[in-house]
Amino acid sequence: MDSISRHEQLLRVFHLIDILFGAREPQTTAELKAALRERGVIDEMSDKNIRRDVLFLEKFGYAVRRSGKRSDRGTTRAAWSIQPGRGMRELTPPAVSLPELLSLAVARDFLAPLAGTFYWRGIGQLLSKLESIATPELIAYVNEHKDGLVVHPRPPRPKYGTRMLAAIHRAIRNRVELRIRYQALGADAHRPQTIRPEAMVLYEGSLYIAGRRASASKRSRDGGETIRFYKLDRVADARPTSKVFERGRVPVDTLLADSITIYRSPEPPRPFRIRIDAARARWARERPFHPRQKVRGRGDGGITLVIDRGWEAEIVPQVLALGEHAEILEPHDVRQRVAATILEMAARYMPGGARGIDAEEQLATTVFE
Repeated sequence: MDSISRHEQLLRVFHLIDILFGAREPQTTAELKAALRERGVIDEMSDKNIRRDVLFLEKFGYAVRRSGKRSDRGTTRAAWSIQPGRGMRELTPPAVSLPELLSLAVARDFLAPLAGTFYWRGIGQLLSKLESIATPELIAYVNEHKDGLVVHPRPPRPKYGTRMLAAIHRAIRNRVELRIRYQALGADAHRPQTIRPEAMVLYEGSLYIAGRRASASKRSRDGGETIRFYKLDRVADARPTSKVFERGRVPVDTLLADSITIYRSPEPPRPFRIRIDAARARWARERPFHPRQKVRGRGDGGITLVIDRGWEAEIVPQVLALGEHAEILEPHDVRQRVAATILEMAARYMPGGARGIDAEEQLATTVFE
């Protein structure tokens, strides 16, 4: 057997160990072949080769047992199982399986925005430990197949300073106020402010500090100032203070349950009904407007989205992004504001723009070419 064939057999054997240890009942040759095909290990293979691979396990000390298994047609076929604890030479299940190692390797790419934190170092150290007990063939197989899943966009590494991330994490862990220099989106410079950090949030490839201002004016329903999200890309410096604080009664992940983004408002969320026509109905199902939306079918092929708790500032941009394919039915005041926004947008595309001209009048007197 050449080296390539030996390599392929070792990969199959590794998968067979994983399959047989995880099976609740003996597996026939056909079932083993189907499981290997599902994992992408083989395309097609003879029953003889599968049986040879199973018997190959005995050479490694596994207590392979052959038994009979009745098929749906009433015939009896040979089936295979591994009996843990049978015999002095019995080996334990593999310390790491291929799916586990592959998943961790891909997860490291998802955690790229956390480069510099103990989360990033931790997953790197764990992968190193697993690779030290894995065979070279397994590691080569993982590296080959990891490229089959692309994380896009992949943020640069490291994206944030290690010291700043450590300082933020220390403030969160010790519940002390954090002094930061932050440049808001509409500001022209970084300005100092003190916040009470409760968590870091990873959203769309960027990190945010979820916190409340130390000098609170507006109070939210959970008894503290409205939670805010400070994007780390706009933080120039972060230093923990010695002043401790009490966290809000509602955890950050619970606060985000009513939002598909990280938007928060001091105002309570409101119910919405949105009509989506047939041309974008599938898109609205695949990319929901809201994590708890209910979908109602319509006779024309479109759908109606029912959202019990949502914010205008979060939902309206999604509706406008669909153009003529979406329409807010309720609340009525939001519907009116969207209509006014659309008129203002349309007026900008008229000859001469919207300056000094009433948008509705211009729409009524202009013919589009």
